[in-house]
Amino acid sequence: MKRKLKSIFIVGLIFFSGVIVGGALSSSATLRDVTTKAFGSGPGPVRKLLVQHAKDGLRLDEDQQQLFAQILTETGGELDAATKPVQPQIATILDRAELRLRQVLRPDQVGRFDGWMKTARQRWAVAFAEGAVAKDR
Repeated sequence: MKRKLKSIFIVGLIFFSGVIVGGALSSSATLRDVTTKAFGSGPGPVRKLLVQHAKDGLRLDEDQQQLFAQILTETGGELDAATKPVQPQIATILDRAELRLRQVLRPDQVGRFDGWMKTARQRWAVAFAEGAVAKDR
């Protein structure tokens, strides 16, 4: 009888451990996907995320959602105009941070990091170009 209870306990413990590990892995992957989609693609997706958060948290109706989106878009344009003069300085700071981050990496990690940085820079360049076009309209 003790053996049977011990076996049942061990199987239950293994099952419970699997549930915990599986949940942790899936939530980590989901968080990474959400973060990449929102912040890796420029300011547009960030605005959409903010509007969605406001919609859910404040229970905004359609008109309010549109006004929120409009205000955030206008604010983004104003922030873009305000930061234009210092963008070269910001680029220099980001380049320096990239070099410092690269120094932390092992040689086998540098290639993946470079690919990630290239993709991020391309996404942000497209997002800022689209923002400039939207502002001109």
